[in-house]
Amino acid sequence: MQAVILAAGRGLRLRPLTETTPKALVDVAGTPLIFRILDALPDAVTEIFIVVGHLKERVMEAVGPSYRDRKIDYVIQDPLDGTGSALHLLKDCLHGKFLVVNGDDLYDRGDLERLVAHHLGLLVQPTLDSVESSALQDENGRFEGLEKNAPSDETKLRVCGAYVLDERFFRYPLAEVSVHGKTEWSLPHTLVEMALDNDMHVEDATRWMPVGTQSELDQAQSFYRYAGHGSPSVGE
Repeated sequence: MQAVILAAGRGLRLRPLTETTPKALVDVAGTPLIFRILDALPDAVTEIFIVVGHLKERVMEAVGPSYRDRKIDYVIQDPLDGTGSALHLLKDCLHGKFLVVNGDDLYDRGDLERLVAHHLGLLVQPTLDSVESSALQDENGRFEGLEKNAPSDETKLRVCGAYVLDERFFRYPLAEVSVHGKTEWSLPHTLVEMALDNDMHVEDATRWMPVGTQSELDQAQSFYRYAGHGSPSVGE
């Protein structure tokens, strides 16, 4: 099985740290973020693609051509115009079912194992916090779309940026979204149309930690320091 890690972003909300350090190499309790993501990938993954952009040479040098006997290839995203565009760079490389994860999120391996047991699916986390878009599911746990401005007193399903997809994804036009006043092409919004024709399972995350802001990074640091998830030797 192939996996894609989307790690091209500039990490604007983590500045000034990410002005000189790519977000993928931000330290999380003694281990760069990208290696914690690599360690969470399911056993079924045998080939990995990493989409790089900002400070790309640093990431490529740090990770190298393989990790724990898994081959790694790199794809450069330029311009940085969204997760949908990033995945489309690999249109001719991906075959059959594949896993896609964000390069600035920490996942539980068990959650990803359950996700890839489905043919199509996405990982979500129930929350009472406000979210920009909440995933919708039917009574059978199938993805039905995204809801903006969901009521504050209702449980929302926050999209965690982990998806199991196949080549059918590339048959659908990329959905356009506005991010900070510029146009981007969104992977999760593209899935809304795809779900009209295909059953896509919604899988709940037991543990998921975004690392997009300093406060989120601080929370991740605390978790890995104090919950028995210390500093593994990179590449063991």
